[in-house]
Amino acid sequence: MNNPSKENEQRRHERYPVEAKVYFNVSYQVMARLKFQILDKDKHDKTLSEKLSAMTKNVSVEGLCFISTRELKKGDFLNLYVYLPDAKEPITMQGEVRWCQESSGQKDDLKFETGVKLTNVNGKAVLGSTYHDGANQIIWSPVLESFFGSFRRLAERRVAT
Repeated sequence: MNNPSKENEQRRHERYPVEAKVYFNVSYQVMARLKFQILDKDKHDKTLSEKLSAMTKNVSVEGLCFISTRELKKGDFLNLYVYLPDAKEPITMQGEVRWCQESSGQKDDLKFETGVKLTNVNGKAVLGSTYHDGANQIIWSPVLESFFGSFRRLAERRVAT
């Protein structure tokens, strides 16, 4: 289990608390870190690992933290499906596990907190797509857009917390 020390924490961006249901599975790797998924004979997406559920804790410009029953390893690649309240379709994401630690005081069986650096959100690369909005003093990205939709909604949320 990887445990990020508070002393070594390298957060560059603000975290926004968000609670949403997440389903995820580990994307198995081949040499050269090639990501792949097995397709069935009809060319439908079929993953090799089971889908697991979790609950988001917070989100940032490039990352997501969630709590689940599964301990993951640093370097695991994940496919994530985030279901926001009142949304008809999930937000699809891909990312790499940066850390996973046991979480104390959680309800039910949710006992592992996991930090994921996101690489792709709804088919759009995260790297190179972040930008600073000087008028609202917010660093923005496809990750935040997928959760909050607009600067205004995020600014309202920042004031409320």
